[in-house]
Amino acid sequence: MVFMLSEETGDARICGSLASLAGLEAAQESGDPAMISSAVNKILLLHSLILSFGGIPLLYNGDALGVVNDYSYRDDASKSNDNRWIHRPKINWERAELRNKQGTVEHRLFNALKKMIAIRKETSAFADFNDRELLDVNNEHLFCFIRFNYQRPSERVLVVANFDASPQYLDLEVISGRGINLHSQFIDLYSGRSPAQYDRRIVLQPYQFYWLTEI
Repeated sequence: MVFMLSEETGDARICGSLASLAGLEAAQESGDPAMISSAVNKILLLHSLILSFGGIPLLYNGDALGVVNDYSYRDDASKSNDNRWIHRPKINWERAELRNKQGTVEHRLFNALKKMIAIRKETSAFADFNDRELLDVNNEHLFCFIRFNYQRPSERVLVVANFDASPQYLDLEVISGRGINLHSQFIDLYSGRSPAQYDRRIVLQPYQFYWLTEI
């Protein structure tokens, strides 16, 4: 939903829940499992950046459950002129209980966020001391940066996010001068597994992210 539109410049803000903006609302309406899975991956990709980039992470009410836009504000005269209410829903507590049921979107998102937050708490490189370096990796589909600990320079995390609907690769040779050893083996802090790596290239699936540290 467009908010605060300037008729003169066309500048505007956008209202909507993260889940709807990432396509979950449309995917659930379609009933297409592949679309739903893709939307969930987009949501997790965005949260992976929110929690790893620095500063104070912001979670809106309902984000951890994949709550989509609430259009009921239009029927309330006290709210209908302010579309920011679209992402200010009352919590549906019955739906919130689905976070405990395996196989549901709510369960997958809630537990993924819990895991990300726990890893963030344990990772000194994610402490916010303006300790990030954005990297140009010669691939417009990838957003990549390094987080590090000034007091322990060897403790750094390479964050890579694939914003494309197709697999992409990160060429390690492009960033080898940034303290990355071409011969290093990496482990993904989130999954606990080593990334798919072929001839100094790390492969990312559609909307996949990595929090990589050297072994």
